[in-house]
Amino acid sequence: MKYKKQKGLIAAVHTPLNNDLSINYNYIEKQAIHLLKHNISGVYVGGTTGEGLLFSNKERSELFKAWGEITKYNRLIFFANISHKNQSSSSKLAIEAQNSGADFISSLCLDPNVNSPKDLVKWLKPILNTTPDIPYYYYESPKFSGKKINMEDFLIISNKELKSLVGLKYNNSNLEMLKRCINLNNRKYDILFGVDEMLISGLELGCTGAIGSSYNFAGLIYNEIIKNFNADKKNIAKNLQEFSIKFIKILSKHNYLPSSKIIMNEIGINCGSCRDKNNHLENEQIKSLYNELNEINFFKKIKI
Repeated sequence: MKYKKQKGLIAAVHTPLNNDLSINYNYIEKQAIHLLKHNISGVYVGGTTGEGLLFSNKERSELFKAWGEITKYNRLIFFANISHKNQSSSSKLAIEAQNSGADFISSLCLDPNVNSPKDLVKWLKPILNTTPDIPYYYYESPKFSGKKINMEDFLIISNKELKSLVGLKYNNSNLEMLKRCINLNNRKYDILFGVDEMLISGLELGCTGAIGSSYNFAGLIYNEIIKNFNADKKNIAKNLQEFSIKFIKILSKHNYLPSSKIIMNEIGINCGSCRDKNNHLENEQIKSLYNELNEINFFKKIKI
């Protein structure tokens, strides 16, 4: 399967919502313009940041179509997250993603009975056989999947069994396993690093592309990290990474997802609130969030 390994930042985009929590499909173009302005190379649609699993299959299909129409006319690479608890629904979403013009598909495995590399390959095979011509990235995230599967072993088995698998969305802080996955089979697989606050670690091991949620609003910071890392200005890159660690710690303290949507609203990209009503901040929490971010000059530093 022909594909190009990804370079640069891919934003795990929020799903814009109206006041009634329905999807605001008309707002997606504004999101795309914002990301292009911040030199983002692609979008990862309907993932955990986009609350994909909280939407119906029909809503997710329409979301793919909307992003497909937008990315058709700009340079953004389009990843569609097809994660679902059952294989048939994931297969249907894969078809919808392909028909919408997605460049890649990706997913978590949410079946609690899958806990080994062999089981994972077996679970994915009928899904990927549905759309064999679109490249696939497995979404490796122990935090969200609840699984601790050796990704090196998974890739070794997949080499013969999953022909459309081209890489991983690697949301895992296990750097030793990351290194082994990158170097496997003469660096065959494209490993996209997914831990924003550890981006430099991914770059040091050879990752050229990264998928992250904070790239939605802090693309300037991360692009500067990459630029200075590549120019061998490691101290500057390290200082920028430390700033990333600081603001991510603040967002996580106040509940990361709703905090990140509040930031998006503040910078003029109003994605609304979260579909999950439990992901909501009270006025005092919002005030505290702003105070702590202002203490580190966050909004000034992320502004172009």
